Amino acid sequence: MRRYLTIFSRLLKGFAIIFTLAALCVIYTPIANLLARPLVVPERLVKSDVIIVLGGGAYENGVLGAPSNERLLRGLLLYKSGYAPIVIFTGGAITSASTKILHTLSASDDRSAIDAPEAAVMYDTAVALGIPESVMTVDGRSTNTRENLKDVKELMQKNGHKTCLIVTSSTHITRAMLIAKKLGMDCAPAPVKDTTPLRRSAMDRLTLFHSVLWEYAGLALYKVYGYI
Repeated sequence: MRRYLTIFSRLLKGFAIIFTLAALCVIYTPIANLLARPLVVPERLVKSDVIIVLGGGAYENGVLGAPSNERLLRGLLLYKSGYAPIVIFTGGAITSASTKILHTLSASDDRSAIDAPEAAVMYDTAVALGIPESVMTVDGRSTNTRENLKDVKELMQKNGHKTCLIVTSSTHITRAMLIAKKLGMDCAPAPVKDTTPLRRSAMDRLTLFHSVLWEYAGLALYKVYGYI
């Protein structure tokens, strides 16, 4: 028994050392910034029928997360600049990370896990900022990027819309565009301004590394499921 405890202790120490070295590497080197580069797609702003704003997360009390706020602002600025007469907000957030991962891995169509209606909050915020209700639509039932775009495609077909601009984070735009292409949608990328090369602080690099890993995992999973 003592021998096994010694082996376990050594393994634990080894894991702690590896984890610490990996964390220091992420914090003090530009590895996260470099990994983000292949995910970034240049914007292609063209006049379209609709602007699709993908939700980027919200809290249970209805407060939008930073990615959602960035995407909301980007979408409204594009609307005010005349790139499209219609804005569609899409996304219902699952705030529990474990629930979201299991929901995605199972490819579930169950929408009951939604506990933060991010699309509705974005809509309400836009109304408060003076955007006419008549030019906006909400899809708050979808829980992941594929559901977002699949539901929006149905809305577009129902209303005779053919072209769109996709608004999302700079590291998320590749996956969104690949899904749109797979669904046969005529969309152009309109990501928020890319700040990944400028994120050099320890916390910035850690959060960027998390986002980048999430995206690469999402791309791999969606490829396996045939979504892209």
